[in-house]
Amino acid sequence: DALIGEIGRCLHAGRPVLVGTRSLAESEQIAEQLKQAGIRHALLNARQDEREAQIVAIAGGAGVITIATNMAGRGTDIPLEAKVREAGGLHVIVAELNDNKRIDRQLIGRSARQGDPGSYVYVICLEDELLNRYLPHWAIRLLSSQRFFGKALWRRLCFLTCRFVQGRHEQQLAIQRRHASQADDRINSRLSFIHNKE
Repeated sequence: DALIGEIGRCLHAGRPVLVGTRSLAESEQIAEQLKQAGIRHALLNARQDEREAQIVAIAGGAGVITIATNMAGRGTDIPLEAKVREAGGLHVIVAELNDNKRIDRQLIGRSARQGDPGSYVYVICLEDELLNRYLPHWAIRLLSSQRFFGKALWRRLCFLTCRFVQGRHEQQLAIQRRHASQADDRINSRLSFIHNKE
């Protein structure tokens, strides 16, 4: 509901919206919710390879909604119409925490490029996979109760929590990569042999 409300606000202002998700399933779920709400949109994920250039070319038009996985991050340049620049530029919504902060930055970097105006916002559900994996249940319950904090403090706490969770996930991925590399080294050492000429 918060995501649809944010999109509706941008539609009313005549701005294009790029909604970024972590997974293909989440992008399709959001697309289905927008379809049920009667909001026209384009879906950009691994299943639209042949239409990718066409979708990106029109993504900077007034009132155009594009839902994308993180494939729309680094290197994707969304050209804006002149009236969109006057309305405030491309608005990026991060709708799901990515595996690391770098991917978030790449997605956010699609807005406000080359002197163009733009903005971004995080709209994260407390049922997000990474939050539930790394946060205790009491912390999620505390975040869901905004009444204990002022709005500004609560938003800052939510943002810092997301950064903490992504940091923990990055550490876990680094450990997994190190273990995989060590396993490869052990296998290579067992399969190798030394040939000495005498």
